[in-house]
Amino acid sequence: MDEAKRTELYARREALIAEAERQDRIKRRAELVALVPILTALEAAGDDYDSDNFGVLSGPLNWWACHPDRYPMRQYARGDLPADPVARDAMILAALRERLGAGDRVTLILRSEDFMLTMRMPVLIRHLDTLFENAKGDWLAFAAPPADWILATYHDDTLAMSYIVNGTLVEE
Repeated sequence: MDEAKRTELYARREALIAEAERQDRIKRRAELVALVPILTALEAAGDDYDSDNFGVLSGPLNWWACHPDRYPMRQYARGDLPADPVARDAMILAALRERLGAGDRVTLILRSEDFMLTMRMPVLIRHLDTLFENAKGDWLAFAAPPADWILATYHDDTLAMSYIVNGTLVEE
């Protein structure tokens, strides 16, 4: 086999491998979206968002996302969340609006799903109920990297507890 033919075959092989990998990523993404309620809602609404794993976060935010019990935050405020969803959402949004503007991008950490989302405030407001339901039994945190400020909520029906924490992440 001459060199030109070999080069052509290798190029076709690489193109086939790249296409198979692309198709696999698309398939795995569709499976993830179908399994995670907030992603299903965001996709169905056609909302603009990004999602990734915790690895893209840097420093204390990444450490906390991976191990919230091991890398605690300095708490400035802590309170119980109301049981009423409207009052609960209002409390969360009021705390977020103290730090973020109407069009700012917010990073959300869903510990229950081991990933993070980034979206603008209007999208967050539309999907806050779904996010909160999706995060039950673990932390749902809101941040605006690279700032060290974080607002975190925790809700567990079985333990009948629901609270909100406002603080900063600290490096060890």
